Amino acid sequence: MNYSRNLLLLIQQNSHKYLSFEISMTSFYPIDKAVPDVLTFNGIKIRQLKATDNELDYKAVIESGFRPEGFPKEENLKQISRHEQDHDKKIEFAFTILDIEETICYGCIFIKPIVPFLKFAFFNDRLFEHWDLEENDPGVSFWITPAGWKLNLYDKILKELPRWFEEEWPYKKWYLLGMSPSEEEIKEVEKLKLKQKFLFQMEEQKYILWNLF
Repeated sequence: MNYSRNLLLLIQQNSHKYLSFEISMTSFYPIDKAVPDVLTFNGIKIRQLKATDNELDYKAVIESGFRPEGFPKEENLKQISRHEQDHDKKIEFAFTILDIEETICYGCIFIKPIVPFLKFAFFNDRLFEHWDLEENDPGVSFWITPAGWKLNLYDKILKELPRWFEEEWPYKKWYLLGMSPSEEEIKEVEKLKLKQKFLFQMEEQKYILWNLF
């Protein structure tokens, strides 16, 4: 079953701010399949981001510098609630990165259909016609708090996600999306020797898409 709708996607951009935009898209995830709900490894739990996580998520967002001091906690709650609704409707998926006791948030993971996002980001529906990308190919992006970097979580998550995706998710291809990635992030990705699909720079924005597998 396919469905279409206008939706508000909230994405991480520039590693310090969010951009809201509206797009129209068809179904992304099989209606008859359950979405994988949790990934655990080395004292870390990755599960769906929910409105009840606002306190921990807000602290992580502020500590990471994505929002300035004084950013309303209520506004953060609205954004999380939107993510939760989209996740439940299988439009796109948002996961929180926690310690196993769920007392600390180390960041978030976002999974979305990559082509609709890129078309919007570049305001060009034809730019990707020759990039061999399917409309519903999934793209993953994530951010980590300073505390998470100290635990080497960026590297660990990069290594754990492909296994989880291959074993529990229905997609055959996955892409890692870097939106103006930092030098640290690029360095970690290069360790995996992933094939770079493309690099596109528009004004100050740099987008890099890697084949995860």
